[in-house]
Amino acid sequence: MCADPAAHPGAAAGLGECGDRVTDAEALWTLVGHPVPAVRLHAISGLRALDVVVRERLTPSLDDPSPAVVRAATRALLPEAAGIPEHLLRERSAPERPRAVRVAADRLLRAAGRQRRPEPGYW
Repeated sequence: MCADPAAHPGAAAGLGECGDRVTDAEALWTLVGHPVPAVRLHAISGLRALDVVVRERLTPSLDDPSPAVVRAATRALLPEAAGIPEHLLRERSAPERPRAVRVAADRLLRAAGRQRRPEPGYW
């Protein structure tokens, strides 16, 4: 089913639940760059399930145009939040960024113990 991910986007999450860390992780990493947002979302969920999230490879997904993908990437990166350079998160919390990106950056800053004070009217 992962051979045709656009037809079966949830297959990537299933691969993460019952796949192998060694043989299936790279297939999931490939799907993180798929043009269909649902495939990217499920690929990130699969990486989390296999426990093969690599902070440096997943951090660019915080800028994904799909809010669902940004949320999935944030959940996957929470345990690694302290390792994400603070300036990258602060840039993403700027008012001109999409709401999903700002919320993700703030969540990761809090998880890393680098609480950001929201501007008036932010929420």
